[in-house]
Amino acid sequence: MRALCLIACGLVGLSCATPTLEDQRTISSESRSGALRGAGTPRRVVVITVAGLESADFLDPWGHVAAEGESVRMPQLAGLAREGVIGVHARPPLPGSSYASHATLATGKRPSGHGVVADTALDQDGNRSLPYWDNRLMKGMALWDAAIGRGVLALGWPTTAGARIELVVPDALPDDPAAGWLDFIGPLTSPLLRRELESISQQTLSADKQRDPRTWPSATERDAAFIELACRVAASERDPALWLIRLTRTASLQQSAGYGSVEVDAALARVDHQIGRLIGCLDAAGQLADSAVFVLGDVAYRPVHSRVDPNVALVREGLIGRDPRSSTGVRSWLAVSRSSGRSAYVYARDADSALAAREILEAEALRTSAFEVVSAAELAETGADPQAWFGLAARPGYLLGNRLIGPLLSPAEVRGSAGGLASREIDGSVVGLVAWGRGIRTRVRIQSLDLVDIAPTIATLLGLRLDDPIDGDPLVGILRAAVPPPPPGPKRLGVGRGEDVERTLRELGGGRELGRDR
Repeated sequence: MRALCLIACGLVGLSCATPTLEDQRTISSESRSGALRGAGTPRRVVVITVAGLESADFLDPWGHVAAEGESVRMPQLAGLAREGVIGVHARPPLPGSSYASHATLATGKRPSGHGVVADTALDQDGNRSLPYWDNRLMKGMALWDAAIGRGVLALGWPTTAGARIELVVPDALPDDPAAGWLDFIGPLTSPLLRRELESISQQTLSADKQRDPRTWPSATERDAAFIELACRVAASERDPALWLIRLTRTASLQQSAGYGSVEVDAALARVDHQIGRLIGCLDAAGQLADSAVFVLGDVAYRPVHSRVDPNVALVREGLIGRDPRSSTGVRSWLAVSRSSGRSAYVYARDADSALAAREILEAEALRTSAFEVVSAAELAETGADPQAWFGLAARPGYLLGNRLIGPLLSPAEVRGSAGGLASREIDGSVVGLVAWGRGIRTRVRIQSLDLVDIAPTIATLLGLRLDDPIDGDPLVGILRAAVPPPPPGPKRLGVGRGEDVERTLRELGGGRELGRDR
């Protein structure tokens, strides 16, 4: 009878599927106790990424675990941190790109292994930058491939378009700002979730009949919609073993308002409320006691005041031929820089062009003191893009851009940027982590870890087998229980096929011109 009521609640909407904060306080103690003390491994693992999340967002100003009732930016997350595992300095893979980080979280591989080396891919002609939306662009076995038959829910998770996931809303945005997100994402979304998104949209738009439906959702509304979808799944008969949810509202504010701004703090508070909602939904569905929850950042943002555009120097020295019909278009190139924010890769047609580009950019680095040249050997050691001849790392306060014309140095249009290199910014490129629940030890603090270790840790909790070898290792020190993986079996369709990536990129269509600002 309880199950039938929960299913009905999930179909009615927000008010029924989501308990209030007061409800959470009164109904959570028994479930929390079961999750923290119950024997065995979790039935499900919920992974939530928050753009730019750092440990300072859920710890007190001195870096200590916040006591109950103490003022912190994210009190709900602080409560989980108080009872679970804290990762103070979690290092994303190079180059500090959100898509690269999420691919690493899904595969346990560094970018050189999974192939998602940035947020966008540079095509062979160097004149288009295409997002890594399509799952075919990611090499190796992901957690969702290993969990086939166990059930997977992925909401806004990068590089999941076309993946074999039972319940998926992939991360993709229409190129045309006038196009509606729901219409664009619909064909790529699981039918059940598409219907639920339409229901959520209608509830929102019915309150403002003058609003253009194509403007739904805003970034805040999209995060809330994903949590609502997760709540409805929790209240239904479906019970996926792996939940992957990406919350991104803080990303644009980190850029526009800046790192450490009041606006970012307010956005983090809203995200914290959403995390509390989901915990309450799992509790109401009787699922919290046998769940493990991971909440972590994807990339670290830092304040910037100036931008430097290395391609301006390469155009001036004839290594890039600019299309005269466009301020950002490339006609031809021998060497080109592609920015990820506070770092960039430099690609070249041949060794001579790479050497020429390096001489030019080393001279500009010395003259401006705005960036440094990073050797190919250093990039290789960290698992970065093997196709890059060398890299660039911005100095504190600087952002690397993709412009082809104008001054080499100019004021930055944004106030915060991700994309730092962990090899150059020891503390400036790290994110925070909280792990809590069934199978997770309590009151454990890890001062330093790598995000590449998260996928094998989740696989160990759920008894999944990933590709062998992978770059990460399970964080056995945070686990109370583990499940041995199944014996090796056939790989998923398409893994290791050595596909022609350029052909796949062309199949994606759309894209953005080289040089357009991020």
